[in-house]
Amino acid sequence: MARPIWKQLLAEDLEAFRAYLVGLPAEERPRYGLLGVKASWWSRLGGGARPFVALLVGDRVILSKRSFRAGREMTRHEYPAADLKAIKVRRGPLLESARLRFADGYALRLGSLPRRQTQPWERLLAGEEDALDPAGLSPEQLTNFCQAAAALGLGPDAPGAEAAETEAAEAEAAETAAAQS
Repeated sequence: MARPIWKQLLAEDLEAFRAYLVGLPAEERPRYGLLGVKASWWSRLGGGARPFVALLVGDRVILSKRSFRAGREMTRHEYPAADLKAIKVRRGPLLESARLRFADGYALRLGSLPRRQTQPWERLLAGEEDALDPAGLSPEQLTNFCQAAAALGLGPDAPGAEAAETEAAEAEAAETAAAQS
């Protein structure tokens, strides 16, 4: 978790993540995520900032504050995806921050996001159906999404990923056998 959040993953790692997403059932599939830091007055004064993950999984949004050193979860909030009412983005020359607003009034500002990371969520709230399609994401957006999912224990290298890959392979083999007969 202490590694930089703006690194670029290799093309084969991105393809493995896309393949992992395709193999998951729709209700458990991460759709998009952001990995940044929670902006606060303390971090603006030079204090440490806590990594924060916002991940859209199925029909819910998971917000998780992480420990900087150990990477473990400190707090977790879950909201229905329909409760995400607005996203306001402040773009700087190198980084951007996003304020997520929910129906109950809760608002969260994620800072230190690489440029253009929030565009898929903005497009989703604007009504675009394919805004979160992994094939349409840029490598930078997919990298941040992959790291956000990995922080919550989801992804091809996460514990339990082998079981999901095995189930997906078995389902594909069953479909192939059914189609051939």
